[in-house]
Amino acid sequence: MSGRRVLVIAEGQLGDLLLLTPALRALKSSLPGSFLTVLVLQRRSYGAPGGDAGTVVNAEPRSGTSEVLSLNPHVDAVIEVDRSRLRSFKGKSRLAAEFDVIRAIRRGAFDTVICTFPEDRFAVWAYISGARVRVGQKDQSMGWMLTHRPDIHKDRGGVLQYYCALAVAAGAVAGSVRTEFPVPEASRLRAEALLRSRGVDAGRQLVIVHPGASGAHRVWPPERFAGVIDVIEKRTDARVVLCGTAFDQVVVQAVVEKAKTAVTVVTLGESVADFAGLLSGASLCLSNDSGPRHLAVAVGTPSIALMPKHNDKAWNIYGNDIRTSTFAGTSTCPVCPADRCRDVVPEGERYGSHCLRMISMDDVIVRALEVLALPRP
Repeated sequence: MSGRRVLVIAEGQLGDLLLLTPALRALKSSLPGSFLTVLVLQRRSYGAPGGDAGTVVNAEPRSGTSEVLSLNPHVDAVIEVDRSRLRSFKGKSRLAAEFDVIRAIRRGAFDTVICTFPEDRFAVWAYISGARVRVGQKDQSMGWMLTHRPDIHKDRGGVLQYYCALAVAAGAVAGSVRTEFPVPEASRLRAEALLRSRGVDAGRQLVIVHPGASGAHRVWPPERFAGVIDVIEKRTDARVVLCGTAFDQVVVQAVVEKAKTAVTVVTLGESVADFAGLLSGASLCLSNDSGPRHLAVAVGTPSIALMPKHNDKAWNIYGNDIRTSTFAGTSTCPVCPADRCRDVVPEGERYGSHCLRMISMDDVIVRALEVLALPRP
């Protein structure tokens, strides 16, 4: 098994890449001498490209979610593909861009390719790679291009187990499903300096609140985030820092406007490592079911995640103890079928699907206070 060249093809969302880390660890430890590359299909671009200006392929990603991989000790190389730019090309330009991706894959001379999503493009890339072992879930339209097709699905046992099952199909032995993100010391120091500049006392507990999400229907109402912040500031010695990227600023501002107490706001940049440095010093992270929740868990920070009703099948994956709490609506939804969420925001409201609004602010407050009462590590 030594000397194998393994390619893992993955989506570039923060949560997906963090949840992939146990499978990557299993591959590297089970296949001695292997060279492990991850190709990331990015839905958005981060920073300046590391490759040629005219290509959709970036062989030297420097920021954004690919930091989850470039800082990971089990990953030897990372390749980014700019999905948005790829889709923007037409005709011959599109064909040339597709060939750029294929050339990057073929240059790797991989003997094993793992497709983490049942996407047609992933299966085609695996087939064209020439690898003798091509792994992906059984239930997909282009599955005939794969050699190993385990009968698995993310909704059966969750995403962590799903990724590990793919690694096992490629020859790995699955061990711990603990996710990981090694926080650089420089990022910790920048976080400490940032907090000092905002007047946050290093001796007080820190609570990170990240109210953003990929869509308005996935955002717990801002007035409820504000209500939790007010109680924490009033009843504990903790200092709350409200975080979000430029993408999240509208909802962040909505929380600020609803809060009765003054809120410290930090606008996050593109560095996942610097956000991890901030989280690593916190006693709690409160967020929607989004990437920041998974980053908090990966750096060992207690988290509370607010989840749409049926997301638990794939994403309620850490257990529900006091350090990794999840809340989801349990009542019958007035607009959705019994087995799935249609992501409908109530008429007249801007944020939060019906089932997300079922989550009680009082329940979240009680759990937040319980977490802050835990002994500090």
